[in-house]
Amino acid sequence: MSRARIAVADDSSFIRRALDTLLAGEPAFEVVGLAASGEELLQNFDAWQPDAVVLDLSMPGMGGLLTLDALRARRPVPVLILSTHSRRGAPETIEALHRGATDFIDKQQVSLVDFEALRQVVVEKLRQMLAASPAAAPGVAAPGVAAPGVAAPGTRDARDERDTTGPRSAATGPGPDAKERGAAAAACELIAVGASTGGPPAIERILSDLGGELAVPVAIVQHMPPAFTRSFAKRLDARLPLPVREASHHERLLPGVVYIAPGGRHLVIERRREALRAVLSEAPEPALHRPSVDVLFTSAAAATGGRLVAVLLTGMGLDGAAGMAELAQAGVHTIAQDRATSVIFGMPRAAIEAGSATEVLALENIGPRLRELLAAAPGAGEKPLR
Repeated sequence: MSRARIAVADDSSFIRRALDTLLAGEPAFEVVGLAASGEELLQNFDAWQPDAVVLDLSMPGMGGLLTLDALRARRPVPVLILSTHSRRGAPETIEALHRGATDFIDKQQVSLVDFEALRQVVVEKLRQMLAASPAAAPGVAAPGVAAPGVAAPGTRDARDERDTTGPRSAATGPGPDAKERGAAAAACELIAVGASTGGPPAIERILSDLGGELAVPVAIVQHMPPAFTRSFAKRLDARLPLPVREASHHERLLPGVVYIAPGGRHLVIERRREALRAVLSEAPEPALHRPSVDVLFTSAAAATGGRLVAVLLTGMGLDGAAGMAELAQAGVHTIAQDRATSVIFGMPRAAIEAGSATEVLALENIGPRLRELLAAAPGAGEKPLR
């Protein structure tokens, strides 16, 4: 069985040796090269022929971002970023994700002396990345993740759900039919979005497609550690016509404003004095992710009485699938990103397989479809209140 070829670029000799040692015991991986700089990585790239790269952003010389750009121009491979949530590190990491990096590890969240914890994080992320890569090495697949272009046993390939001529309804199983769901969307008070791996550029694309004025607020959960979500919100705010901010505790959700759940806190939507408000909470504790897409979806449905549209984007795992199932049963209009445009198809696939997606759409169709749904809402022609 082939082993995935991994190249590491980090100016710290300790990190290079640690990753070499950790991956040496993994039968699915082979470390083919260790580089102390971006220049060294690029010089040996053709000889090493890596299937994935672990890349430090803070390196002397050309640095991580320029190295990433050169890799993407030469032969795109999955790139796992090593980062810190320092003042400089977090914005650079967010920029790297938008430039094509697949995922990242915060060095300050994973103890570099706890080799077992570090090994688990690195191995799991590499397995998921490689399983979703068109160039994935044979035999490298994450648990529960089908190889690229192959549907998991007993399921349909999500590309079969995609209508390249435009949005369409997908089969949903029991519950209100698509027509009834569309009617529910016509009374929309909120757009709720959940994403994980591959989410930052997908979210930026959707918000860009939405344009500069919305009659409803947008609440977003993107799996990220604390500090990174703040940088993510600032980057979006600087590049988009819509105002984007990290959500604050008890603030009122204003139409036309995008709210990003802060890392480490759940974004719970509540209705107080007729207004939707953001409530930040560490409960429920058992949640696998904090912030959690499930928590956002279920609380938003309760606060709006089901008058929302929910979107589940690319990401590892199952977060959002259970919440979307509840929304579907309540008649909420739900959209899942299709396989062909997802970096990691885990989260949307789980919702699709459960029959919880009203529509399965390519990324480029989601923003326009949201505008269609909002245009059908009562008072859609009115300007949003500021």
